[in-house]
Amino acid sequence: MFLQVKNLTKHFGGLLALDNLNLTVSQGEIVGLIGPNGAGKTTFFNLLSGVYQPDEGEIIFLHQRIDRILAHRITALGVSRTFQNIRLFAQMTALENVMVGQHCRTRAEVKEALLRTSGFQKEENEIQGKAKELLDFVGLLSKGNELARNLPYGDQRRLEIARALATEPKLLLLDEPTAGMNPVEAKELMSLIKKIREQGVTVLLIEHQMEVVMNISERIIVLNYGEKIAEGKPEEIQQNSLVIDAYLGTE
Repeated sequence: MFLQVKNLTKHFGGLLALDNLNLTVSQGEIVGLIGPNGAGKTTFFNLLSGVYQPDEGEIIFLHQRIDRILAHRITALGVSRTFQNIRLFAQMTALENVMVGQHCRTRAEVKEALLRTSGFQKEENEIQGKAKELLDFVGLLSKGNELARNLPYGDQRRLEIARALATEPKLLLLDEPTAGMNPVEAKELMSLIKKIREQGVTVLLIEHQMEVVMNISERIIVLNYGEKIAEGKPEEIQQNSLVIDAYLGTE
C-alpha cells in the first residue's frame, strides 16, 4: 500500500482533534479530504508531514513508518506539502524560492559552498535549471526574477506548489490550494493538479470549494469532529446523508 493510516489519534489538551482515523491512499490517486472547520483536516496533514506526532496510531508510507521521524526525513522520503496560509520567502525571487525547495536533494557540503568549488557550482547550475523547469511547468517562468511578495495571489499559490514539487515528492499534500481564487484561477489550478498527477505524483488535497473537489477527486474522504464519517466516489459523497447533515447541507 502506498499510504496507510491506522488508528491515528491526536489530542491537544482536552480537545480530541483526530479520533482513531483509518484510511488508505493508492499510488496515482487524487484524493480529496473535506469536512467542516475544526474537523481535523489540517491536523492530519501536520501529522503526515511530521509537524506533529500522533498520540496513538501509525502512518505507513511506502512500507515504512513515518509517524515518529523528523519532518525533514519525511520530506526526503517523498512527502511534500503546501499550506493553507501561503508560506513563501517574500524577499526572495520566485526562482530562488523554488531553488530552496531542492535543499533535501543537494549533495554539496558547507565547505564546498564556502569555497565555491567546481562541484558546488555545477550543482548550483543544475538546481537553477531544475527550478526554471518547474516554474515553466506551473506557468511562472516569465516571473522568475520577481520577488515572491510582488506576485499576484494566484501566482503565489502556483509558486508554493512549484517549491513543493522541487523536493521531488511521491505524495503531494495540498492544503486548500484554491483558497481565495476566482473561478477562472481555480479551474486553471485544477488543470495543473491533473498535470502533476500525470507526472506520477499522488495528490491528497484539502479543499472547501465543492465544485473543485467534486470535479478533480477520484475519491473523497470526509472528516467531522476528528472522525471519518464517509468515504467514496464524488457522486456517492454527494448523496451521503451523514455528509449532507454535517457539511454539504440540503440545498
